[in-house]
Amino acid sequence: MRSLLRVLSCLCLLTACDAEESTFEPVEPEPSPQPTAEPLPDAAPQPDAEPEGVHGIDTFDPTCADPAWAPGPCEPGLGERHDSRGAGHIDEAEPITYDLSPPVADNHRGSWARWGEYSSLPPQRWLHNLEHGGIALLYHPCAPAEMIEALRALAQARGDEYRWVMTPYADLPSAIAVVAWEWRYQAECVDADAINQFFDQRYRMAPEDVASDGGYAEGWLSR
Repeated sequence: MRSLLRVLSCLCLLTACDAEESTFEPVEPEPSPQPTAEPLPDAAPQPDAEPEGVHGIDTFDPTCADPAWAPGPCEPGLGERHDSRGAGHIDEAEPITYDLSPPVADNHRGSWARWGEYSSLPPQRWLHNLEHGGIALLYHPCAPAEMIEALRALAQARGDEYRWVMTPYADLPSAIAVVAWEWRYQAECVDADAINQFFDQRYRMAPEDVASDGGYAEGWLSR
């Protein structure tokens, strides 16, 4: 019994010594891992709202609104020069207005028209063609077929490489008009000599000399 007590006493002393000599640094418990939130899928892109008043900016009604319309007397046409109002390339979403009808040299869209004839081509496209040295042939939507054919024949007679566009023009104040950069000729009939003279004097007389087709071809018919 006495031996057992002695052993227990020694064990107690050893434990006390170890407790005094050992150092204890508390360890902070590691935080429980938090679940990683999955990223939300991107929302499907929504189309931008079309600005008010911009709908249909590249189109107009080329049909004859007045079946009783008739060209005036076939008299010498009027040639006019107008200073450029600008040559900026306007963003597609921004409307363009012109203070001349038809305009002759003004701001326009960045993409010009493919050369040739159109069922309808707005001035914001063909003005860029004029800036590249081309000619625009315009006719009243109610103009008779023989007048339109005569205008077309004059352009086609110039050859395949000639830069021209042709379209009805809804607000044309005359039967026909031939327009180059800063110049226009208006008449009530097709005077071949006067139009050919306009071609000779005004063709490729523009700020830029670009023969290539443009990227815009809506309403294109032929060349």
